[in-house]
Amino acid sequence: MPSTLMLLSNPYRPDPRVHSEARGLVSAGYEVSLIAWDREQARPRKADEDGVNVHRLGPRCPPRSAPKILFRLPRFWVKALKAARGMKFDVIHAHDFDTLPLGRAISLLHDKPLLYDAHELYAKMVEKEIGPLSRILWRFERRCASQADATVTVSDALASELPPSRLGRATVVSTTQDPSLLNGANATEIRKMYGIEGFVVSYLGSLEPGRFVEETISTFSKDDGVTVLIAGTGTLVDAVKKAAESNPAVRYIGVVPTDEALRLTMASDLVVAMMDPSNPNNVVGTPGKVINAMAVGRALITTRGLDIAKKIEEAGCGFVIRWDRAEFREAVFKAKVDRPGTLEMGIRGRAYYDQHFSWNQSREGLLKAYKALVSPS
Repeated sequence: MPSTLMLLSNPYRPDPRVHSEARGLVSAGYEVSLIAWDREQARPRKADEDGVNVHRLGPRCPPRSAPKILFRLPRFWVKALKAARGMKFDVIHAHDFDTLPLGRAISLLHDKPLLYDAHELYAKMVEKEIGPLSRILWRFERRCASQADATVTVSDALASELPPSRLGRATVVSTTQDPSLLNGANATEIRKMYGIEGFVVSYLGSLEPGRFVEETISTFSKDDGVTVLIAGTGTLVDAVKKAAESNPAVRYIGVVPTDEALRLTMASDLVVAMMDPSNPNNVVGTPGKVINAMAVGRALITTRGLDIAKKIEEAGCGFVIRWDRAEFREAVFKAKVDRPGTLEMGIRGRAYYDQHFSWNQSREGLLKAYKALVSPS
């Protein structure tokens, strides 16, 4: 049985992209091990999760603290190098740039091929935080990426930014969940289970700045007939909890598994996928929630200036607006008043998903990258 060792710098709660890829590899007959950095030291150190052998390591590290993360990241690398010694694998699968040097070291020590999975452009993601140093980091990121044996990434835009690996240009593998996992789920039943009603506007994901979270939770009141459904965790979680306690229009349900997030997406009327367009990394990314919404036939609202916004306009499956709360509120009410039109957007989104982002396409793209690295024996 072929095997892979995945490397991840978060606790794997699970990470939606990593979860879908790992599950796809397991279903294709791969043995999947995962070394994850549990910065909170709050989850099981070793566990079998959906067939993935998860190994969580320290050190503890507060979130959103760039200096502490940079200082403690090498300590995680050292622990991971030691843990990898006793593991069996044919491929090292490094998720994002902060595990890429670690993956390169394991690759050299064990003489195994390295697959780089670029969820984003790391240097551009932290550009606002570290200023001119981001240019130095970008050069280092590109150099490390060019040393990988193969690369997969989330969009054509990111693929064009990344240098070619040993096997050439990066393969696009969308962050796609398998909608067949819904198993005939009914939106009305899901709403009843969670006690949500009215016109449901959902944001399911990372509760961090630059994602329109604060604007989303402060735009509507109980008299608007809109339920703002929020799930996830991050540095804004306390602000979200406070809003849910004081505003009946806001409902926060905590952290949910990736399959449940897909069910909740189906139970929504409009999915919020706003990203700050002043961040270059946001411009070229393809948020998983966009593809999830398309997969279950739900309309979207996103930000003008993003590459994914062009595809949403092309598909006619959502609203593309400025990064502006008043315009956001106007678009939501437009979707609420024109329910047939909003439903039609969802239908068009599902058709676009089947053509461009389907789970089968993503799974085959990942397996093709693996087959180029793992010998038939």
